[in-house]
Amino acid sequence: MIAYVKVKRMVKVKPLDQIKKNYAAGATVAPSRYVDGVAGAAWKESAASSGAEELFKAKMSEAMANESRRKGIEKVSDTEWRESATKKGGARIGEGMRAAVDKQASNFAPFKSTLEAISLPARTADPVANVDARVKPIVAGLAAKKKELMG
Repeated sequence: MIAYVKVKRMVKVKPLDQIKKNYAAGATVAPSRYVDGVAGAAWKESAASSGAEELFKAKMSEAMANESRRKGIEKVSDTEWRESATKKGGARIGEGMRAAVDKQASNFAPFKSTLEAISLPARTADPVANVDARVKPIVAGLAAKKKELMG
């Protein structure tokens, strides 16, 4: 009779310094791989499928029940957030904005037309009356246009 001995095996994981080195090296090839992946992707059909919508709803419900947002916020200090936003966002924002100039103008055009169509009375000495007569029509017009555009 053969006796089997259970041997406990540990999961092999590379040392952290090797993982960091590999991650950093991956940053040199990641941009081209990302662009290649996007070029062949058909995201809208998959994202709009009923299965994807149900999964999204289930995961959102799970995240709300687990208070995942609050827990994630608690893990990051204002200082950490500020440093990361400054280092990453500061370097990327200009390029992103330059790439989106035409889209921004196109998306703003209907709101510009709405603003230009609003006729405002002259200012008065009463600031509350000015809000009622001048600010509220702007807010109402923009809110209506957004609702119209969102369908």
